[in-house]
Amino acid sequence: MPANLLLAALVATATAAPPSRCGAHAVTVGTMRALPAAARLELSRYLAPGGIADAGQRHDAIDVRHPGVPRHRFVRADRRGDVWIVRYESGGIAARWDSVTLVPVVEDSLPPRYVARAGDACPAPPAATASHR
Repeated sequence: MPANLLLAALVATATAAPPSRCGAHAVTVGTMRALPAAARLELSRYLAPGGIADAGQRHDAIDVRHPGVPRHRFVRADRRGDVWIVRYESGGIAARWDSVTLVPVVEDSLPPRYVARAGDACPAPPAATASHR
């Protein structure tokens, strides 16, 4: 009987619906230049004052700070539906990999802007993330 309860819990967890703005995985980009300008602006604002370097560029990977060198480095971004999930490295004494979700906000006839939400608000199925950094 306990095994049946465990199986039911796993099935219920696996079939949970993603957030409403998350659609099918559409594209993965490996450079910040491929993001919309408004998304790059919000990413820079979110990671200020440390800044963010593009993929492959220099960043402060350890806790030693160099003037003008960003603390974070872009790894990749995945577009799911109308949101961007950005993966990045953060340097410092506790260097780590992290993510931020950029959600578009459209107001009347203004161009869309993005709002950053910490973490991955659009989780992919486990099989889809197994081979990614």
